[in-house]
Amino acid sequence: MNKREIRRNMASARDRIPDRERQSRSQSIERHLTALEAYEKAEVLLTYASFRSEADTLGLIRTALETGKRVVVPVCVPNKKRILPCEIQSPDDLMPGYFGIPEPPKQFRRQIRVEEIDLAVIPGLAFDRKFNRLGYGAGYYDRFLPKMRRDAAKIGIGFSFQLVDQLPADPFDVPMDGIITDSDWIGRK
Repeated sequence: MNKREIRRNMASARDRIPDRERQSRSQSIERHLTALEAYEKAEVLLTYASFRSEADTLGLIRTALETGKRVVVPVCVPNKKRILPCEIQSPDDLMPGYFGIPEPPKQFRRQIRVEEIDLAVIPGLAFDRKFNRLGYGAGYYDRFLPKMRRDAAKIGIGFSFQLVDQLPADPFDVPMDGIITDSDWIGRK
């Protein structure tokens, strides 16, 4: 299968997960993630704010804020196809933005330097055991992730069926340092 077919199939499979099951699986992902040493050590956590049928990150955002971590969410800048990392104080700071993706409204954006991020939690439609990630196809994360510090961990999260043996990968695709699903964790860091 090519990337487009994989994206379509994975999005469709994800959309079919019942809400209660999605919440349960998302809580399992959060437990695996918060048990990582990289999470424990992180002072600044970048995580996507979930939408549609993605693994829910609102619980993770709340947990991180309650334990004193600084939480940063990506804000998409469509005309430049780039991500602005913006700090939030609460999940309530988020409103639907570009493509309906939750983000802080312009008047509340507090952009931070990419170098401040210690751990990035990255969405994807599929991941493989070689740490490749298949996103939505616009390349936002492929342009953003190389700007992070080399020692900052990049962790992809998704549901167990989104972890496959092999994905088609291009030279510009940025590999993850680890991948967490509701039932599995594979990592290099």
